[in-house]
Amino acid sequence: LCSSIAFAAEADPAKKQLQSYPKNLARQHVGSNLFLFNPTSQTFVQTEAAAAWLDDDVSTGWPVMAGQQHYLLSLAEPELLTNFSISARPATGTVTIYAGDEPAPPSAKSWTVISRDVPLESINDKKLAKSFNKLAKYVLIETNIADPGPVFSLYVYGEKPAVDFDLRQRDQPIDPRGIFGKYLNNQTTFNVDGLYANARVDYANTPEGLVGWQKAIDDNPESSIKLLPSTTEAGAVIKYDQTKTISRIALQTDAAKGKLDFYALPEIALGESQKPVAIENMTPTVSIVLDGSNPRSSIDFPPVQAAGLAVRWSPVSPTDALTVREVNSFSTMTLADHEVSLNPEAIAEFGPDRGMDPSKDGKTFADNKDPKEVALGPVARSPYLPGSLGFPPNLTGNRVPPLSPQALSQ
Repeated sequence: LCSSIAFAAEADPAKKQLQSYPKNLARQHVGSNLFLFNPTSQTFVQTEAAAAWLDDDVSTGWPVMAGQQHYLLSLAEPELLTNFSISARPATGTVTIYAGDEPAPPSAKSWTVISRDVPLESINDKKLAKSFNKLAKYVLIETNIADPGPVFSLYVYGEKPAVDFDLRQRDQPIDPRGIFGKYLNNQTTFNVDGLYANARVDYANTPEGLVGWQKAIDDNPESSIKLLPSTTEAGAVIKYDQTKTISRIALQTDAAKGKLDFYALPEIALGESQKPVAIENMTPTVSIVLDGSNPRSSIDFPPVQAAGLAVRWSPVSPTDALTVREVNSFSTMTLADHEVSLNPEAIAEFGPDRGMDPSKDGKTFADNKDPKEVALGPVARSPYLPGSLGFPPNLTGNRVPPLSPQALSQ
């Protein structure tokens, strides 16, 4: 499996063109985890939000706790971070973002303020207006929202492009709950439509071209493509690097009324690259009806094999285009047996010998206070272990099954 994925990535002629799409690092599949600060015990504790905010499904959500709260995002390793956003139901309040090298309490002076008292609406499905450069292993997210709704996803971007990662089978299976704690969603961990999974939007019936089409699968709800109505041809085609088993589709759009038909295509039906695919004699694998009131939708269906996914938009008003922000497809892959890590070429590029760190005033990695922690660089490593959180968190309690996508969608 690994060799075939590596070969597909090397053979992808568009890979260099897609370097502008950064990888979202706020995902359990790259070893990140989420904790909530308990002011009574002065510890970071596990939170149900981790299962929804750090999975790859745009339709699964979990509410922010009301008032001033502090959520700790722990990355698997120090990363050069550049931007941040949240995808949530609209609400009024503020968010303050800090970065640091250790999981200190919110009052600690070791935290560096990235952006203070940002109105939630200004980063809801939008990146920070001003990007930043900060090398950090931890991100502290301070929320102050009186009447919060669910957050569907966190987005933390760095210097690494999504196409520099590969989805691959683990050398040895792991117990994900033993690593991430009790809150995770194996069903929605890996989006096989993702750029990191070597998927590509191979065609869309809008003029943006190959690079612009990837905005539908770039793990960034701020970007989007317009899907035009079609009848006998697919309006968009997502091509996989190899045949996948898919059983769930989730999407985020702008409010619209109409129907989206999805067709699981065998390789022979994909046709010529960057060309429309005829679907007039095909039966949709599954359809999603949009009622104009909810921008998020999802559907589960019996597992099917697909080398690609064709999409047709049929609006209630015949000329209405659909704004597609994200399309996700999910397979039988789980955190127990698969992982996402840098491919060999990217490890060489982003390794500790690559030169200067722009977040530290021109100093090299060797000049940092803790070279063992920071200078290891972004190499493939095991996911973050909650038990190693130095503060430390309170991780006691009974293990419970992960919440289902349906439960988190409520």
